[in-house]
Amino acid sequence: MTMAGTGSSASARRPLGRPRRDGSPPAGPVPDVIVTAAAKLFTEQGYAATTMTQIARAAGLRQSSLYYWFSRKEQILQAALTVNRLALTHASVVAAGDGTPGLRLFRLLRYDTLQLCLSPWDFTEIEQLAEAQPDDFADFWRDYDALVRHVAGHIRDGIASGEFRTCDAELAAMTALTLNEGLQKRYRAQSRHGSGENPFSHAPHAAAEYALTSASTTLAALSRRPSTVPRLAARAAALDPVADTLRPEPPRPPNST
Repeated sequence: MTMAGTGSSASARRPLGRPRRDGSPPAGPVPDVIVTAAAKLFTEQGYAATTMTQIARAAGLRQSSLYYWFSRKEQILQAALTVNRLALTHASVVAAGDGTPGLRLFRLLRYDTLQLCLSPWDFTEIEQLAEAQPDDFADFWRDYDALVRHVAGHIRDGIASGEFRTCDAELAAMTALTLNEGLQKRYRAQSRHGSGENPFSHAPHAAAEYALTSASTTLAALSRRPSTVPRLAARAAALDPVADTLRPEPPRPPNST
């Protein structure tokens, strides 16, 4: 418990990491600021041509602050690649659990959308970078391929059990993941469309709402009995009580314990 009148509460609110080049605090967790700035540079001029000096400058950090978090450019790239890893980890948990193929698929799609929304990095921007530099992003594509296979496997199991209608499982899997990716883009942009000043305006929604809607939409399209989807949603929520605080674990500086 923090005692009033001490400096501990103020320090707890202080952003983690060293100040920016101009002395101001970083605009968010420092690793996120670094990776976001680096991803933009990678897209504009290529991964190989981007230097650590340029990344530090783009992030508004001193060179020493950048090296405090990342000692090599490869580490920044690996941090960006975590965008698929959380969903893959959860896919293994789901595969080992009980329930129908529909329940397992719902759990995976809900989680995937939620973690995409709450990731510090826009998935579509990372994917654009990976498309332009496939050799540097081979791990990204391997992870994405594995995620598609997980989703397609649940769909095939649902078709075999009679829970899902007959369809092309791989195409349905890619469609489901594309819906997730599109919704995370809308989630990130909603602050620009909620003031009424933009011709396209809509009410804001929490990441959990987008995740629930995405999974429900896909399951309703696949299921032979769409009326069962609300029950799947309730069971998935009980099994995976994830909150809007879900985030990839940030890198630790080299001197941390």
